[in-house]
Amino acid sequence: MRIKICFVLSHLPQGGAERQTINLIRKLDHEKFDVTLVLYANQEIFYKEILQLPVRIVSSPAYGKCKLIKNLKGAIFLRKILSRNQFDLIHTLLFHNGLWVRLLAPLRYNGRIIYSIRNSLEQSSFFERSVEKLLHSRSITVTNSHFVLDQYKNIVGNCSSESCLTIYNGIETNNFRSDKPPNLGNDIVIGTVGRQTLLKNHIQLLRVVNELRHKMPLHLYIIGDSDQDSFKANSEFIALNELGNLVTLLDSQEKIEKYYKTFNIFVLSSLSESCPNVLFEAMLAKCLCVVSKGSNKDRFIIDGLNGFEYDGTDQMLKEKLILATQKLEMHSVDSILINAQKYVLENFSINNMVNSYTGLYYQTYERARIK
Repeated sequence: MRIKICFVLSHLPQGGAERQTINLIRKLDHEKFDVTLVLYANQEIFYKEILQLPVRIVSSPAYGKCKLIKNLKGAIFLRKILSRNQFDLIHTLLFHNGLWVRLLAPLRYNGRIIYSIRNSLEQSSFFERSVEKLLHSRSITVTNSHFVLDQYKNIVGNCSSESCLTIYNGIETNNFRSDKPPNLGNDIVIGTVGRQTLLKNHIQLLRVVNELRHKMPLHLYIIGDSDQDSFKANSEFIALNELGNLVTLLDSQEKIEKYYKTFNIFVLSSLSESCPNVLFEAMLAKCLCVVSKGSNKDRFIIDGLNGFEYDGTDQMLKEKLILATQKLEMHSVDSILINAQKYVLENFSINNMVNSYTGLYYQTYERARIK
C-alpha cells in the first residue's frame, strides 16, 4: 500500500521552496508514495520537469487581478480538493500556503500536515506570529535552520521534537558543482540570485557597485523574479546612475547554473535568510561568496575560511568586495573555495534532505494511523 501524499503550493514559479518541492517529489520512491501536487492559485508551472514525473497535478485557473477575489476563490478551490480526497499526508511550504492549508483542511488532517518554514521569522508581523500560535497544533513544523527553529519556539512556546524540527535544504549538487572556479577576465564578475524584493536588499549591492565603479573593473548580474516590489527601484537606480553598461538585470533564468559558472564573486545581501539555496549553489560552483550577517544565521560562512561575511553595512560590503577582488587577482583563494564546496557536499545534498523528509513522512503517517 502506498502512502498518499499531497503537496500544496499556490503556484509553481522559480524559487527555492518550489525547487525543493520538485526535488522532493522527484526523489521519492513512487512505489511507496502516491503523489498529488495541488496548485490552488493558478496554473503557472516554471519547472516543466514536473510534467514528466508520475504525479497527479491539480491546478486552478488564475482568478483575475483583484487580490481579494483571487484569495477567496483559491481558498474555496483548495478546501474543495482537500475535502473530496483522502490523502494520508499533506506537505506545504511557505507561510501563506501554511496558513490556508492549516485553516481550511478538514479536521481529519490534524497531525497529518507537514508545514515547512523557509524564511527567518524575525521580521514577521503580529498577524503572522498570531497565526503560528493559533494553528501550530494542526501540523508538524519543519524549519530549514536551527536559528529559525529557535525563533519558532519563542513564538509558539516550547514544542516537542516530534512537532517541530529542523531539516536543512538539499541541493542537486551535480548540477552546480564545478572542478575549477570561474575564469577571471578583464572585469570582476559579481553576481546575485534571488527574487527582486526588499528582503533581498539588491539596492545595497547596487549602491556599493556604484561607489566601486571607478576603483575596479567590474560587472554585476542581478538575476531574479522581476514581478516583485524592488524591480522598479533597482531599474530606476541603474538608469539614474548610468550603470547600464556595468549592471545586467535579468528575470528568473531556467539554466541558472551557467550563470554561477561566470561569477567570480557571489553576493548574498539579504536582510535575513534562513537556509539560502542560492548561497550553496554558488559555493558548489566555486564562486567566492560574500554574505551579509543577516543571511548567515546558522554560520554557513565562516569569515575567511569558506567565504566572507559583512555586518550588513554598505561600508563593510565595499571593504569585503575589495578584499575578495584582491585575493582573486593574487590567486590566493583556492583553499577558501575548496572549503566552501566541501562544506556544501557534506551537509546539503539532496539525498540528505530527501532521506530526512522520507523518515518524517513515515513517522507522521504511523503516528496518525495509530491514533
